Amino acid sequence: MCLAVTALLMQMVLDMTRAPTRQWDYDLKLEAATKAERAFAAVRQYRGLEGATLDLVNDPAGTGLIGPEISPITNATGDLEAKLTSLNPNFAAVLVQYFRQAGLEPGDPVAVAVSGSFPGLNISLFAAMETMELRPVVITSVGASNWGANSPDFTWLDMESLFFDQGIFHTRSLAATFGGGNDMGRGLSPTGRKLLHESITRNDVPFIEPKNIEDAIAQRMTFYESSSRGRPYSLYINVGGGVASVGSSHNRTLLKPGLNFDLGAHNWPRKGTLILFSEKGVPVVHLLRMITLARENGLPVAPDFQPQPGEGEIFVRDMYRWPLAAAFLVIYCLACVLILAPELRRGLFDRLSRKRVPVALLAFLLAGIVWGHSPALAADQWLQVKAVQEGTPVCLQSQGQEFSYLLLDPAKPMEFKVNGPRKIKLISRYLAGPGDPQRQAFTMTVNLDGSELLRKTFHATSNAGMVVCDNGGSGVSSLRRVYLEIPKGSHTIQVLGQSPGSGDVACRLFKQSKRKTSGTIPFAPEGYLELATLQFESGNQSTYYRFEEASPLVFSVSGPTTLQLYTRLDFDLGMLGSQKYTIEVWRDSEIWRTFHYDVTRLSNAFYPDQPDLLPGTRKKLRITVPAGPHNFEVRCVRPESCGISAQIRIPRKDLQGRP
Repeated sequence: MCLAVTALLMQMVLDMTRAPTRQWDYDLKLEAATKAERAFAAVRQYRGLEGATLDLVNDPAGTGLIGPEISPITNATGDLEAKLTSLNPNFAAVLVQYFRQAGLEPGDPVAVAVSGSFPGLNISLFAAMETMELRPVVITSVGASNWGANSPDFTWLDMESLFFDQGIFHTRSLAATFGGGNDMGRGLSPTGRKLLHESITRNDVPFIEPKNIEDAIAQRMTFYESSSRGRPYSLYINVGGGVASVGSSHNRTLLKPGLNFDLGAHNWPRKGTLILFSEKGVPVVHLLRMITLARENGLPVAPDFQPQPGEGEIFVRDMYRWPLAAAFLVIYCLACVLILAPELRRGLFDRLSRKRVPVALLAFLLAGIVWGHSPALAADQWLQVKAVQEGTPVCLQSQGQEFSYLLLDPAKPMEFKVNGPRKIKLISRYLAGPGDPQRQAFTMTVNLDGSELLRKTFHATSNAGMVVCDNGGSGVSSLRRVYLEIPKGSHTIQVLGQSPGSGDVACRLFKQSKRKTSGTIPFAPEGYLELATLQFESGNQSTYYRFEEASPLVFSVSGPTTLQLYTRLDFDLGMLGSQKYTIEVWRDSEIWRTFHYDVTRLSNAFYPDQPDLLPGTRKKLRITVPAGPHNFEVRCVRPESCGISAQIRIPRKDLQGRP
């Protein structure tokens, strides 16, 4: 007891004597943040002088760096909180810290991939690189997600020109792409792609125009190599989730934000430039998940003000006084020896090991069970769904917290849009009217695409802890909750609340943030002859890889896992009836299996790039991958002209790979 009290007192003294301490490279970090703030100010001034409309609701600090939600060049869904978090010049200090940890020196070449999705983060990056006097080779994806640099008249390339003309930055993009799907602007309208091309042209930036995603990655790697002037790159920096850089949208869950010296062993569905550089031993900085990066470095999340240079734990942090801590440690260790030595000599530990180990083991197992079933850990993540049409909101308050509900019209249902498959949660309350009893019944009806999915009557009593915000009165019932499963696809959900009383029914609808996803995803090979895009009459497209005897399908994967290999034989226009083909699967330079197939032409699909070829029906085989890393080759045996295309899929759960 004496030792425990002493330890607590020492810890209390250490906490009370913590003092603000400047972090390493304080002056360098402050210089970079100040340079970034100059660029932020230039945008604010330019947008003001140009008469741009600033949305002070979504851009409360008036930075001018929050674009519209939707525009012709918007290519992906963006999170407003992440965008607001990135509008902090002190991220330049975070990047300086990454550069110093990576051992960069002035003049070191770095490969950079940025997009228009995070203009504020791009500014911080340019400021950090110029402060460190690095030599960057920058490729920009001009398109942007929601709330980014997605104004057609003020893209990221336009911002670069503004900074260059005002002498703030000397760094400019050396090449540009459309970005978006396949790095080709897929998903944008022709007007959107035209606007992107106009931005690239007016800023006089060379345009990289890939034919497909594999070509986009190859062209980027070739450009980086040709621009390095024979010197190896010291770092690769990626801003955003550009598919040519990360390789595949599925890779985003495997990539850790921040500085990475080793990305680890994964079964990458496709290797983008970031992964290819890492495999060459080049450290990489991956800048995504902005809220996580902000919290790790003591920066505010989605502030409604413009942070000033020098603010945050990246500059100054409360630190313990190490001399005092060391002295306390020595004193405490001496006290332990003086007090516990006699017990130790009498075999205290031996007695404890004989009598207490089973109890300790039981406690450990019990703690593991509690941890595994902890409600806080097992709780699902939910996102509130907004109604399609404007509803009547009502504010409810409980214990100082305010919650926004929607009042339901008993004659007209409230509509919501939800994409499945996923689970939704509907919570409802009854707001009592004059003359209503203490316990009141109300009925909730949920329709899915016009068909009734749920009809349930609740009996709710008044909850004294919940009141209406504007009048503070009571009469709000306890919460009633129901969960529903939504199938795959886009659906319209109608919610109707009715009650025989004189009050109103209010509700909130939530969707599970993590969808149920398919079990397998595409896995790109490392060697093949050419890429083939298969177009179906439904409008869907699928990517296949052609191979032949001299150019087999080559890929590496870590097991244990089971791959699915889909193959098709290409038919000439004059070929009729069924055709036979044979392939061999080699594993680690030895034949694993030989497969023989008999197929016919597929009537509802074609190759847009090669109209003289028609696809055959699909054949599926499973490739068993034992534990450890393995190399595979799929070879064509017959026909002699080969003409076989393939697609590989890997279970999503096996992306992490095995050591």
